[in-house]
Amino acid sequence: MSSARWIWLSQHLLPKNLLSAVVYRATRTRARWLKRPLTRWFAAAYRVDLAEAENPDLDGYATFNEFFTRALKAGARPLARAPGGLVAPADGVLTEHGRIDGGTLVQAKGISYALDELVGEDGAAGAFAGGSYFTIYLAPHNYHRVHAPLAGELVRTRYLPGARFSVSRATAAVIPRLFCRNERAAVWFETAHGPMVVVLVGALNVSSISTCTRGEIASGPPQSWRETPPRAVAQGEEIGRFNMGSTVVVLLGARAFAFAAAVRNGTNVRMGEALGAFASG
Repeated sequence: MSSARWIWLSQHLLPKNLLSAVVYRATRTRARWLKRPLTRWFAAAYRVDLAEAENPDLDGYATFNEFFTRALKAGARPLARAPGGLVAPADGVLTEHGRIDGGTLVQAKGISYALDELVGEDGAAGAFAGGSYFTIYLAPHNYHRVHAPLAGELVRTRYLPGARFSVSRATAAVIPRLFCRNERAAVWFETAHGPMVVVLVGALNVSSISTCTRGEIASGPPQSWRETPPRAVAQGEEIGRFNMGSTVVVLLGARAFAFAAAVRNGTNVRMGEALGAFASG
């Protein structure tokens, strides 16, 4: 059996909801006999850089999830300040980026998916025709808070239920419409450069997604919330977090956007790094 076939089969056979339920309870327990060794093992196995954590004491976290979603020291992720500049919303690997053509985005080589399906709104692609997108995969060791890549007004959030397939690069290469199948939250902004959506995509063992206005979003039926009035959000402000690793997809409606010369698929990025800029005027 080929490796691709094995990945596809294993992802479909895994009891994903059961695993997520178990992980949810384990990562939120305050029982020291479980929390302490789990946190210490994870920090060592994934070589977590505790020097940049606001709280570097592993025993200072009440639960594993508090450690996993830890805050960083002030200044640990400086923003690249530039006129019209856009920054990375999270730490991770930039897996795909490009122009939005015909309402489709690239998931991996040879695999594409529909923007409308990703955000759960028919006709949404029209607002992003000729715009740009980028996708960042957050590995377990990464910092797991998500920040605004651009200043704007948060206007609405849509929760879309779904599966919890792994979103690793290997899985993304073999499971069609992966990001559209998984549980996710689409956070909509209006900016000086047009509409922007930040989509937080859940994954295997991710038992919840949290946003700055809705807190932890419980799994269940589709939901949508409108901010009245819209909430002003500064560039670099936290807008959500993953309670275990996942993927962020950012959609930009403006056509006059240029990716930075250093932006390449497969490269590591850190929150606050410059990814490109909008043309002035």
